[in-house]
Formats: sequence, C-alpha cells, structure tokens
Amino acid sequence: MRRILAGVAMVALAAGACSRPAQVTSGGEVAPEAPTNANMVPVGTTLQAKLNTTLGTQQSRVGDQFTATVTQPVVAQNGATVIPEGAIVHGEITGLHASQNVGDQAAIKLNFDSLEINGQNYPFNAKVTATNLKTQGQSKNETLKNAGVGAVAGAALGAILGGGNLSKVALGGVLGAAAGTAISLGMGDVQAVLPAGSELTLQSTQEVALNR
Repeated sequence: MRRILAGVAMVALAAGACSRPAQVTSGGEVAPEAPTNANMVPVGTTLQAKLNTTLGTQQSRVGDQFTATVTQPVVAQNGATVIPEGAIVHGEITGLHASQNVGDQAAIKLNFDSLEINGQNYPFNAKVTATNLKTQGQSKNETLKNAGVGAVAGAALGAILGGGNLSKVALGGVLGAAAGTAISLGMGDVQAVLPAGSELTLQSTQEVALNR
C-alpha cells in the first residue's frame, strides 16, 4: 500500500511540475523562464533587443510608436529557436516627463504590445529589466556626447525607475498611471534622450502562443 501511495504522489508531483505557472519571487517579480518548445513564449522569457530609433523629451510624444530588434535568438529547452534574431518588438511611448531644472528628473515610459516574427505579429507584453547604452564600441560618455546629452544627465540615464524611486520624483500625470516601464532620461535642463542602438533587456509578462 505504501508503494502504491508513493507512486501516486510521484505522478501528482510530475503532473504539477508540467502545469506549473510562472514562478514568482518573494519580491513579487516573475522569475526567468525558458520556453520548453518553439510553440510558446512563457511569462518570464528574457529577450535582448536594440532600440531602432532615438527617443527623447523633445522629439518624442506620448502615443508615438517605436520598435526594437531582437539581437539574440531565444532558444527553447529542446534546442528549437523560439524567437529568432532579427524579430521585431513593437511598442508605444505611454508617458514622457521633460526636465526643466537642475535636479529635476526626466523620464520616459515604454510599453510593448506586439512581437513580429517572420512577418507575423503576435500580441506581446513585456517590461524592461535593464538597459545598456554602450553601442558600436563607444563608451557610455561617448554615446551621450554623440546623442547631445549633457554630462549632468549621464549619471542616471537609462536607469529603470520603479517602486520607491518612481515615487521620489515629480513625474505626475500620465507617466505615473500609464502601463509600461519608466526609464530615466537624466536630470537637469538638458535634451534628454534614449539613443538609438541602446540595448534593452526585456522580460515577457504575457504568455504568447506561436503558430508553428
């Protein structure tokens, strides 16, 4: 009888493992998740993408569309390619706050809504978990200089604003309430931009079924 019960317990555990939802950390964050096959992008899948256009407080407006190109393929546990290099992530600017004074925080909010793979679009939501402004062998300072960003903006440019950090700056309006990830564009009276070529680490927040 004990052997039978143990066997039933093992089967139940295996079934639970196969159907488990995305893992959530103690802090409420979704843990990284690797796709099991090429037919599904689970919540928690990490993508590396490069911004295709420069976004900023002067040239951009809330509602503007933008794209980022996937720079590394996402590979499933069985070795199949789920999201190929060159896939396009589409997004929208959902919030924008210009900095007018020294010490004032400029910021932008980006929301992703679709993923284009081989010409086919899929609904897709993701958050930005990290940024890297080093592009084409340039240092961060060189990138900022070429983008026309003042030195005072460099220290905080690209930082992800969330939780306590977001509540400490006077962002107000649509930036605080809109969907998406808030990213610092620096501080001070400067032309604040997120340069084209900036590398974004994205984590999917929506399960996506792919037609394969």
